Amino acid sequence: MSEQRHHFTNESLSLNQAHDYNLLLQINANSFNYAITSNKQLLSWVENYPLDELKDPQALRDILTANYKQVIIGLASTGFTLLPNSLFDKDYVVDIARLLDVRDNEDVYFQQVNKYNIIIYKVNQDLTANLSDFDNPAVNYKAKGWITAIGNNEPADTNLYVNIEDDTAEFLNFSDANIRFYNTFTYTNHEELAYYTAFVAQELNLDAQNTTIVISGNVNQTDKCVTYLSEFYNEVKLNTIELLELPQSVDSHKILTLAALLLCASSEEN
Repeated sequence: MSEQRHHFTNESLSLNQAHDYNLLLQINANSFNYAITSNKQLLSWVENYPLDELKDPQALRDILTANYKQVIIGLASTGFTLLPNSLFDKDYVVDIARLLDVRDNEDVYFQQVNKYNIIIYKVNQDLTANLSDFDNPAVNYKAKGWITAIGNNEPADTNLYVNIEDDTAEFLNFSDANIRFYNTFTYTNHEELAYYTAFVAQELNLDAQNTTIVISGNVNQTDKCVTYLSEFYNEVKLNTIELLELPQSVDSHKILTLAALLLCASSEEN
């Protein structure tokens, strides 16, 4: 079971006004995070609740059963492939999904991840079993908002964007404002993270002396994974994209992937 970490609750939060709020849910393999927003104001943010609480709410019953204006969900995947629009044909999704080695307990989803690309991904059914409890939720690939947020902020071709959550790192690079590379790797320590960073940079022919690593997720500037990367690259910095009005106690790079779900439209298909 994941450790519960209560980050922030605004004293103005009132679930009687939930019809004016957005509920953002980031469902990971073993836990989930949520945020409640009103327009661009953050009202509540909590991380690492066990999935059992999502399936049978006890402590969060009032939060999860309120009548929100919109519920936007990001799902962790167990495998994915990214295709340009020109190569995608909805009629052949089943054939493409075979490349993902879909198991009996997994469902396949696809959606437009940006203007040029479709993502096809599989999700463990344990993560989706209770989604029908929400009224018409917008269900998305977990990183769609993060990808969109970066794409909307003039990403430099020499920037390598890294999102770190638990033991997984997502890598993203753009070329002429389009996705050039996106992939995820699991790692166990700062040296393995540096190895995968070097591997991706080499694949993309990014010169370390001209490359900026831009990190988001549950990290700080003084963490070993950040300081160690700083030994090899031109610059390693935290992502400063701020999508919500945040109190001083909340770092924008730590809540970025969750806040970015606000950028996701209800475009999920399966």
